[in-house]
Amino acid sequence: MSTGEVQLTPVRPHQALLLEGEGERVLVIADLHIGWEVSLAEEGVHVPSQTPKLLKRLVEIIRMEEPDRLLILGDVKHTIAKIEMEEWRDVPRFFEHIQGYIGEVEVIPGNHDGNLEPLLPEFVKIGPPRGVIVGDVGLFHGHTWPD
Repeated sequence: MSTGEVQLTPVRPHQALLLEGEGERVLVIADLHIGWEVSLAEEGVHVPSQTPKLLKRLVEIIRMEEPDRLLILGDVKHTIAKIEMEEWRDVPRFFEHIQGYIGEVEVIPGNHDGNLEPLLPEFVKIGPPRGVIVGDVGLFHGHTWPD
């Protein structure tokens, strides 16, 4: 899907968007912040990893909407310049799990996604940090503007 008119549909009650056009359905999500629990633990608040709950909700949406492709608009992980141990564990597991449910996955890096590439399985495509244009819709993380 690269040119032409695209229909935008919010996936309620979830924080997701479905783009439909030219025979393709693209599910768009953003701001996963996998590993944010580490920041809380550093402040003395200990919560278990929320990645399993996130995965469960995403798989439900994928089963319900049956998209061809998943587009993640940035902030897959939480830390900015470094990679926490929990991110080394949870980010690859996240993508390996959803691989069984969707054909294609693309990440548009966000401002929290420094050093993200070593965490991603080979099948995950990394898009341009400035965003992408899908049909007649510009998609970007929010700290930039698409080319």
